[in-house]
Amino acid sequence: MSDTAVLLFLSSCATAVIHALIPDHWLPFVLMARAQRWSEKRTAALTGLAGLLHVLMSILVGGLVILMGATSARGIAQRTHRSLEFLAGGFLVLFGLSYGLWAHVRERRIHARTAPGGEDGPGPPGGTLHDHGHLHGHGHLLERWFREAVSGETLVVIIGISPCALLVPILFAASAEGAGALIAATLGFAASTIVTMVGVTHIAIRGIRRFDLPFLTHFGDLLSGMLIAAIGFLVMRLEA
Repeated sequence: MSDTAVLLFLSSCATAVIHALIPDHWLPFVLMARAQRWSEKRTAALTGLAGLLHVLMSILVGGLVILMGATSARGIAQRTHRSLEFLAGGFLVLFGLSYGLWAHVRERRIHARTAPGGEDGPGPPGGTLHDHGHLHGHGHLLERWFREAVSGETLVVIIGISPCALLVPILFAASAEGAGALIAATLGFAASTIVTMVGVTHIAIRGIRRFDLPFLTHFGDLLSGMLIAAIGFLVMRLEA
């Protein structure tokens, strides 16, 4: 396996861990487990299923991007006299910077709306999902459904159906390295995502009341985007 392939594998694992630690991937299961008195086994199983669905949706989107973009990428490589791997690194840089900054701005706006005195206010008395962490991706939807006692299976779909956009450029870059690199990056992302989601949920269920990782709530996507951009720079240097 080439140095670039190893780098992309490590990038997929690190990105998965950081992204899965963001509370909207696991905190709803903790709150539902406490509210509906789920067993630890049931909570872990549902969280794992959500992680698996999340992974499958991410792989599906990544596969579609590879199929649709491979021909165009090869054409650009020929016109610019650069390798496909070098261009894939550039794509990582562009996507990482764009996604990280966009997600950070989005999170700041949502935080401003949900903070006391903001547009949406602090929420009704008695507490909501926002009181346990700002679930930036699905916050308002989950808050409403949580109050309506959504089932565990429905929660799996809510959390899992949204693909991880951060995986797409990594898979695209890995595909330029060959099937081995693509499979390694995919498996690394899958294992890291599911293990992290189940693990952090288990830790929270075992009694850490405010295990909501506020730093990653606000900066997790930005950190992931910058990591992908940094990996892209390294790939470009290796393939130059």
